[in-house]
Amino acid sequence: MTVLNMKEKERTELLRTLYEQARVAREEELSLLTRHMRQYLGSDEIDGSSERAGTVRNITYEVIESEISADIPLPKVEPASFSETRSENARTVERLCSRVKDRLPFERENDLDERYTYVYGGSVWYVEWDSTRSGGDGDVRVLCLSPTALVPQPGVYEIEDMEYCFLELTATRGELMRRYGITESDASRLECEYSYGGESPENDTVRVIVGFYRDERGEVGRTVFSGEVCLSDIPCYYRRRTYVCKSCGGYSPCGCQSPEPQEALMLLENVGEASVPYYAPHSFPIVIRKNTSAEPSLLGQSDCAIIRPEQQAINKIETRILKKLIRAGVTPVIPEDASVTPSGSVFGEVIRMKPGDSLDRYGKVDTTPDVSQDIEEADRLYEHARRIIGISDAHQGIEAKNESGYARALRISQAAGRLESKRRMKHQAYSRLYRLVFEHYLAFADLPRSLAYRDPYGRIHLAEFNRHDFIEGDGDELYFADDYLFTVDLNSGSEYSRELLWERNLANLESGTLGDKESPVTLLRYWQCQERAHYPYARENVEYFRSIVEGS
Repeated sequence: MTVLNMKEKERTELLRTLYEQARVAREEELSLLTRHMRQYLGSDEIDGSSERAGTVRNITYEVIESEISADIPLPKVEPASFSETRSENARTVERLCSRVKDRLPFERENDLDERYTYVYGGSVWYVEWDSTRSGGDGDVRVLCLSPTALVPQPGVYEIEDMEYCFLELTATRGELMRRYGITESDASRLECEYSYGGESPENDTVRVIVGFYRDERGEVGRTVFSGEVCLSDIPCYYRRRTYVCKSCGGYSPCGCQSPEPQEALMLLENVGEASVPYYAPHSFPIVIRKNTSAEPSLLGQSDCAIIRPEQQAINKIETRILKKLIRAGVTPVIPEDASVTPSGSVFGEVIRMKPGDSLDRYGKVDTTPDVSQDIEEADRLYEHARRIIGISDAHQGIEAKNESGYARALRISQAAGRLESKRRMKHQAYSRLYRLVFEHYLAFADLPRSLAYRDPYGRIHLAEFNRHDFIEGDGDELYFADDYLFTVDLNSGSEYSRELLWERNLANLESGTLGDKESPVTLLRYWQCQERAHYPYARENVEYFRSIVEGS
C-alpha cells in the first residue's frame, strides 16, 4: 500500500476504511464460526426449523474433547548451510524457544489452541515484543486468539500473501491510558465494548483494533485505533527509532539553542568497530494453525461442520425418545362399582379392594413405547461421527483389561491415521511460531539472555542467547543471518504421556537395552531417562547412583 508519505490521520482513516470493508466481507464467515461454537456448547437448534430440540445429546463436545492433546511440540532448528558456528547457533535458538515455552503459560494457550482449532477449523497465534518486560529490555509475548478476533483481507487465504489484516482485541480504558499515554478526553471517545456503569469509567472495556499492513517497500507497519481515536501509528513497525535535531542533524538532545527534535529510523548499530544494519522481520506477527486444509479458506475444516448432520439427527431422535417416554405410563383399570379412587400420585399409589373382591376384576393399560430402535439408531449415528473424525475407544479411555501402556499406545497409533494430518498442521504452526519468536529476539533483544540447560546426563551448563552471534559477512557487508530451518522435534517424547514413557524406560532396563541391569552405570542411565520423563523422586536416585559410579 502507498502509505509512507501519508500523515498519521490520513493513514489511520485509510486503515479504518479497510477494516470496515473487511469486517463486512467476513460477516458470513463469522456467522458460521458462531454456529460452530454454539454446536460445541450443545445448541438445541434444528436446521431449517424454528422448533427446538427437546434434549441434546452433545456428541460434538464428546468427540472434540477426545481429540484434545496437551502436547506442546519442542523446537528443532537447523542452519540452512552448515558451519560449526551456525550449528551451535541453531542449538542456542532451540534453547531460547524452549525457554520461552516454559516461561510463558503455553499450557493455557495450548488448551485454547486445541479447542479453537477443532471447533472453528483453526486458531490464531499473535506474537509481539513487550518492551516493559525483563527489566525494561523487553521480551516476547505470545497469545492464542479465537479466529473470530481476526479480520483478514477479503479474498486472500494466506497471511503471508495479505497486504493488510486486523485483530479485534479488548482492553480497559485505564490500561490504554497507561500503555499509549492518551488523555482522559481521548479515552472518553474510545469505542466501548462493555460499561460497568460505576464511578470508575477507566475500568470500562473498549474494543481495540490492531491493524497490520505492508507499505510500498514491503515493510510491515502497525496502526492501533479504537473508534475515532488513533492510539498508535508506527510505519516500519519493526525498525528502531530515535530522535534527531532538525537544525543540526545530531541526536537529541543536542547543543543547539533551539533544538527541533523529530523521530527518525535507526538503520545501523555499532558492533565493536563495525556497523551492521538493524535486523527487521518482514512478516506479520500472526500464525494460523489449520485443522485440516479446506480450499479456499483461511482456516481449515471445522470438525463441527463435518459431524453436524449426525449431531442434528441425534438431537431429533433423542427428542423423539423423550416425547415418547413422557407420554408413556401405566393406567390402572378398576371395575365401575369399585369404591376406591386412585389418588393420582406418581409414587406410593395403593388400591384397597373390598373384602371378598377378586383381583381378576382389576387390570392396567401399559402405554410404555418401545424405544430400542431409536436408541440403536442414535448409537449408530454416534459411531458414524466417531469414525468420520477418527476417534477410537482408546482415545476416549475405553480400553481392554490387562492391557499394557505400550499396547494401548500402539492401538491408538493404529487407529489414529485420520488424526495424523491434524498433528502435522499443529507442528507446522509451531514451527512458524518458533521462527517468529526467534526473529523478535534477533530484532529487539539488546541484552544477552541466560539459557542454562541440563544435558542428558543431568549436568547443568551455562549458555546465553546473544543476537550479535548471528552477525555474518565481511568488512562493510555485515548482516544478521536468519536463514535457519525451523521444525519440531518428533523424538522429544512430548507426544507421549509420562506414564507411557516411564513404562518404556522400565521395559528398556529389564530387556537389557540400556546394558546390564545389575550394573550401577546402567541404573544411573535408567534413572537419568526417568528424570527427563519427570518420574517422581528420580533426581534423588540419579544422585545416588552417580555417587556410586564416581566412587568406584
